[in-house]
Amino acid sequence: MRRLLVVSCCGVLVLAACSSQTPKNTGGLGDKLPLAPGQYPGTLVYRSPTLQTGKYKSLLVDTADIYHGADADFGNASQADKERLAGKHTSEFRSALTKHKYPHESQPGQGVVRIHLTLAGLKESKPVAATVLRLTPLGLGMSAANTVAGHSSALVGSVTVAGEISDTQSKEALAGFVATESPIALDISSGLGTLRAAELGIERGAEEFATDLDRTLNRTPK
Repeated sequence: MRRLLVVSCCGVLVLAACSSQTPKNTGGLGDKLPLAPGQYPGTLVYRSPTLQTGKYKSLLVDTADIYHGADADFGNASQADKERLAGKHTSEFRSALTKHKYPHESQPGQGVVRIHLTLAGLKESKPVAATVLRLTPLGLGMSAANTVAGHSSALVGSVTVAGEISDTQSKEALAGFVATESPIALDISSGLGTLRAAELGIERGAEEFATDLDRTLNRTPK
């Protein structure tokens, strides 16, 4: 677990794997960190040049915030919807990391990395049109092509998330990411409800974050 932080910092790539759209805002993170385009389209990332990789052994995942900046865009989502999705963002990250046997802490301490999550924006799906389009031969073909390319389907929504990774004692920012996540294009259920795609994007991003940690550490979850 001594390499946990470097994995967490590199773990921003997991969100990139399911991202294809350029984030409309950074959830305020761009005001704090010098974010730069990530390896994959639709992501912005930061990693501290003074990062020491052997110091950290466990994670503290904060309750996700909701971005309230002037450039926030949540479509027609209600405050209750935003709070529900922010809660889901928190629980999915914690659940995925727990399932993959990564140690959690509930309090700051030596060797503890904080992951502070922010729900930065939403794009709602157009449910009927999105589902009908993918049920046609042409639509299915387009969806298959988008899945191979890592893109979401037309008319399907997305969620933009930001995360800051820091030392819980020194408060030093160690890494950060912003990504717009969508479900895979062939997932027809993503068109069932205006915010279903955002829910699936959160689930997919959390699981892939944990999977990327495994891949980088060359470990297999028990």
